[in-house]
Amino acid sequence: MQMGGMLGSVHRVAGWLTKGAGVNLLWFLCNAPLFFIVMDILMNGGQLEAGIGALLVLVPLLLFPSTAALFGVVRKWVLQEDEPAWAFFRYFKENVWQSLTGGVFFTIVWTGWLAQSSSFPLVVFWLISGWLSAWTLFFFAFQVHFHLKTVHIIKNALVMTAIRPLSVFMTAGITFTLVYIWSIYPFLLPFCSAVVLAYISFGVFHRFSEQRFPHH
Repeated sequence: MQMGGMLGSVHRVAGWLTKGAGVNLLWFLCNAPLFFIVMDILMNGGQLEAGIGALLVLVPLLLFPSTAALFGVVRKWVLQEDEPAWAFFRYFKENVWQSLTGGVFFTIVWTGWLAQSSSFPLVVFWLISGWLSAWTLFFFAFQVHFHLKTVHIIKNALVMTAIRPLSVFMTAGITFTLVYIWSIYPFLLPFCSAVVLAYISFGVFHRFSEQRFPHH
């Protein structure tokens, strides 16, 4: 029997918060080695070259498959379909190879940009970094929403960033805002970091896909 009224609403909200925190925690645990390396470099003076080398390997192996799995779960929620947090593992398995391929591509793109970004004015750095952030996030959204080859997913995500500058601006702005909040309150990272960004990013993407692919 379902509860009604305010008690039912509180129960539903609590359920969504629990699922959101659960899937975010799974994502965080998958990427724990990455966070450890970054914190070691920033706080303890860890070896920069060794740390960057490890990140270049682990980002495609861990960050991209786990983020695709997170987007897979969140996609169901945006479409107003129920999906438990443990479905994260199913989406991880389904998307691991395509995520690895896309992860290698975007790792190369991001590494190339960051390696030469210091020669650009600060405003240019933030503009291009925001655009790359949106392109990367839209890659995950296309990946879990359409059955396409990796090269077509990358191309379609790029096209979206080209023809929907407002979507890019919104996604980049939200990304930078959330990252800033998490830098101040790092205890939020395991529980409500990536899932919030994934939900908002897929919501922006979904409005675009409904207009461009109305019969999908």
